[in-house]
Amino acid sequence: MFEVNRGNTKELRECPLRAGEENAAQLLDYCHHKLAPEPASAFERHMEHCPACRAFAESQMAVWNALDEFEAMPISEDFDQRLFARLDEQAAPWWSRVWNRMAASGPRIWRPAIPVAAVLLLAAGLWIHPFSASAPPTDPSIAKNPDHIDTEQVERTLEDMEMIRQFTVADAPNSNRDM
Repeated sequence: MFEVNRGNTKELRECPLRAGEENAAQLLDYCHHKLAPEPASAFERHMEHCPACRAFAESQMAVWNALDEFEAMPISEDFDQRLFARLDEQAAPWWSRVWNRMAASGPRIWRPAIPVAAVLLLAAGLWIHPFSASAPPTDPSIAKNPDHIDTEQVERTLEDMEMIRQFTVADAPNSNRDM
């Protein structure tokens, strides 16, 4: 804290709440009764004139008094084992957690049906949309004659390229104007 000697007493030069984190830590030490007697008495004199510091100290004292009065509930004998099992469960992949929840709850008669249903869904998907190594071409003109070149398509492509080139030339900065 910023202290000034005034005769036999020390007083605070600046409010500890406004002076920064280091002084706020000293305020917490005061509230925990860990502050040396001289700085503690200087802070008490400061609190007589500073409502912000007085409110801060009162609120901290209320928190520490409530913590002193708090009684923890007794824990069960298997608390550690259940906690570690829960932590291991949270570290598992998502699909494993879903499977474990499904397998742990509900009737046990449907459990063998899950792998069978998965295989049936896969088979139905392959039957509806079979996988083929060589997909047929989508354009019928290419399927008939792969060497055939569509001249109209080439012309449209060249026109598009010329239009793009005009835009890039128009957007380019003129180097003669910069000199």
